[in-house]
Amino acid sequence: MPGKFNYELRYQYPHLIGEDTEVWERFVSKFPKKFDSVDYDIKVGLGADTSPIPDESDKKYWATLTKKRIDVIGFKNDFVTIVEVKKRATLFTLGQILGYRFLYLKEHPELHVVKTLIVCDTISQDDIDVLNHYGIDFIIV
Repeated sequence: MPGKFNYELRYQYPHLIGEDTEVWERFVSKFPKKFDSVDYDIKVGLGADTSPIPDESDKKYWATLTKKRIDVIGFKNDFVTIVEVKKRATLFTLGQILGYRFLYLKEHPELHVVKTLIVCDTISQDDIDVLNHYGIDFIIV
């Protein structure tokens, strides 16, 4: 199950902006063999309720706009890794990565193992303790 993009430094990354881009580029440079390929800006979930919207094209647009968005999905051999990229990882980031994993597995029940990874620049000791408790991998770059 390869991604659409080569895992490499790029001029631009879909969905990643500003400080997150800098963090991701440091990660790619430091771990050039981590993934074979990647996808960016992966939409998961149903999005907001569109039943009050009469126009079908507006419904589709609104549903797409309000879906959850995974920063990166990395592919290596038979493994899929959901990656959340943040300048500063917090408990909010933990909620995001757990939610993304749940929704991704709901849409891809054929996958039995989906890893999670938070890539960040800084993280507090409290947040490290919580991530370790829940078995969420993180890398500080």
